[in-house]
Amino acid sequence: MLKTLTTVASVALPIEERWSIKRCRYAPDGESVGRVCIATGTHGDEMMGQLIVYLVQQRIAAHPDALRGTVDFYPMLNPLGLDIGERMVPSGTRLDMNRAFPGSPDGTPLEYMCYQVIQDMRGADFVLDLHASARNKSELYEVRVSAKEADRLLPRVRALCPQLIWVYPDKGSFSASLTGALAAEGVDAVILEADERRRLPQEIAAAVVNGIFCKLKEMGIWTGDAIDAPAASADIPTVYTREDVCRVACEFPGVYVPEDRIGTRVEEGQVLGTVIDALEGAARETVKAPCAGLVFSQRSYSSVYPGTLIARIRKERA
Repeated sequence: MLKTLTTVASVALPIEERWSIKRCRYAPDGESVGRVCIATGTHGDEMMGQLIVYLVQQRIAAHPDALRGTVDFYPMLNPLGLDIGERMVPSGTRLDMNRAFPGSPDGTPLEYMCYQVIQDMRGADFVLDLHASARNKSELYEVRVSAKEADRLLPRVRALCPQLIWVYPDKGSFSASLTGALAAEGVDAVILEADERRRLPQEIAAAVVNGIFCKLKEMGIWTGDAIDAPAASADIPTVYTREDVCRVACEFPGVYVPEDRIGTRVEEGQVLGTVIDALEGAARETVKAPCAGLVFSQRSYSSVYPGTLIARIRKERA
């Protein structure tokens, strides 16, 4: 097995510093049967991807003879944000790197870096873009695909063994994301999202890692041990449209005390949590599920106001 480190792109910063994006490649000694790219860190406060990349590399390094294809790791696309725990690229305007693709070879430093990343990933058979949820909410291990690419990608993501598949509407910002820019280049790319930013729950990371190796084995890139994929995509709860989701919001301000239902099936009317008033020692609201289904998203920060999103439930189909 060959392991190589490469600088994909680098630009000068003030005070004799540089912003560099690096790639770590694992490849077999002989012919490669395919290439998968695993990227993370476009948002500097999302730490889960760092642990997942580490665990995947550790398993490959422990069983080098099982590797039949090329796996490229891009663990820190936004190292400047990672250094200070900032979602955006630190600058006077706080730019979102995942809204700057495909970039430009002659643009700003951010556009140049994004352009070089896309060029380096061109020709890959599959790209996994690892994310954690935005602040104040936790997510199940989800695979997200664009509605435009859903017919082709849904059969391909089954082997990633997610707890939920979410078919995302193609908003205008999608084309400026890493996965959207790669799709425009003809590269199959999906988002893997789990838990929430600034956290490293190892049991969730292990589930994502197991799914990645299941997919690598399906592609013939990995011949070592891997879990079995679900028999069919239909076996994985899937959000196809907005109508498949119940959004649960509170009506009163206060402190939300959840029943920790994430990842479980709830019945219509089942209690999800309570909004309390610590000043007066009163329960202001009992939050209940408006439908039956799987709770796949849950608020993690307890301070709430009227209209604050508490949970999302994937409705059960009749």
